[in-house]
Amino acid sequence: MGKESWERKMKTIAICNHKGGVGKTALSMAIAEGLHRKGKRTLLVDLDQQMNATQQAKIDTTDEVTVYDLLTSFDYTAKDGIKHFDGGDIIPGDVLVSNAESDMAKLDTRLTMLADAMEGIDDDYDYAIIDCPPSLGLVTRNAMVAADELIVPVIPNRSSLKGFTNIQKCVNSVRRNKRLNPNLRIAGIVVNMFDGRTSLSRGVVNELPSIARAANTKMFHTIIRKCEAVNKAQSANVSIFDYDPNCNAVADFTDFVNEYLEGEDY
Repeated sequence: MGKESWERKMKTIAICNHKGGVGKTALSMAIAEGLHRKGKRTLLVDLDQQMNATQQAKIDTTDEVTVYDLLTSFDYTAKDGIKHFDGGDIIPGDVLVSNAESDMAKLDTRLTMLADAMEGIDDDYDYAIIDCPPSLGLVTRNAMVAADELIVPVIPNRSSLKGFTNIQKCVNSVRRNKRLNPNLRIAGIVVNMFDGRTSLSRGVVNELPSIARAANTKMFHTIIRKCEAVNKAQSANVSIFDYDPNCNAVADFTDFVNEYLEGEDY
């Protein structure tokens, strides 16, 4: 089933951009851990076949239920895959997600597998954060059907702006089907990996508010600055909050979580 029949206590946020290299995983983990550090019950869902979030959470997926099982089988629910890590809970990713598109295509419920699997955890969490893959295929569409809203990270370049139009089209296709998720919305665009030294970055950021308004959404005020510590923390499989708590990224991620919570009307 889709989301029209759900009365949810948990809010599900999909971090989505089909462009690679925009920092989806770093943002997903920072939001999940930032909310967790504020006492929120958080669940991170790793849909990216690269499994960076799962690896950073130090989860061994050998013989464990993963998102691949939830996407392709009726035998498992989200509760079967949940693991704990320092930043909250996580449903681990799987390299097999790269094969999920063809496996799911055979199913009548191919667009609602994730939503159906997550139905039983509404009372267990305040927030679920979905780290989407860099595509707009069936896996990402499952995230859109399961989500209350999307946060779209963009890096300040022209390619990122053009890609936002494709995300809008995908969101609209999900909305139009009342059996899927007619209430899905884009919560906002967040600028990630901003380098204020370049005129291109500054120019793109100046254009984003009007682009956001045209899409009936907003640009978040918080801008996530480019920070080498993020890459180093990911390489070391360590939370950025622990790796370098005084770096620009931690300050910006914290500000972003605060801004998001201040704007909550859920």
